[in-house]
Amino acid sequence: MAPTFLYAQLAHEIIHLIDKGTFQPGERLLSLRSLSENRQVSIATVSQAYLQLEAQGYLEARPQSGYYVCHRP
Repeated sequence: MAPTFLYAQLAHEIIHLIDKGTFQPGERLLSLRSLSENRQVSIATVSQAYLQLEAQGYLEARPQSGYYVCHRP
């Protein structure tokens, strides 16, 4: 079943891209603003998706730098 909330849908899509190798460990993701413009969603939606992925261990936030894909076992 697909996630209901827009941020959850976005997070699910990013997880899929990480799992299939489109985004590699250590790779920087698009900025909040860039992804927001690209997907035509609010910055708050992208921020919530990134925060969810960070909490799940898929991403790490680096201050003044952005969000990066974590190395996963």
